[in-house]
Amino acid sequence: MSIVQIGGFYTANNIGGHMAIPFAAGGAAMKILRMLYKGKKKIGKGSATAADFAAKKGFTRTSAAITGTSQKTQKGYMATKKLAKKYPKSAAAITGAVGFDLLDDA
Repeated sequence: MSIVQIGGFYTANNIGGHMAIPFAAGGAAMKILRMLYKGKKKIGKGSATAADFAAKKGFTRTSAAITGTSQKTQKGYMATKKLAKKYPKSAAAITGAVGFDLLDDA
């Protein structure tokens, strides 16, 4: 069987005794995590800007709600991250199930 590389992924299942597809999938997962982190960072900055704008316009309760929501979201994110580090296999299983559900056509 010949080895054909398409877009960074090897089509052969076994290359030189090593599995190429899991390594490529791991690289894709790291790219997704980097994008998610950048998105979280931009959303955090955007919510802070929105809260400041609302406070300057006199909407103090709206500003407090935006700030409180962003703080609770951050706490939830950190708790989820801690649980994923503590139980990596369970986190991987849940992530795989969610990913399969999202990508499944049926």
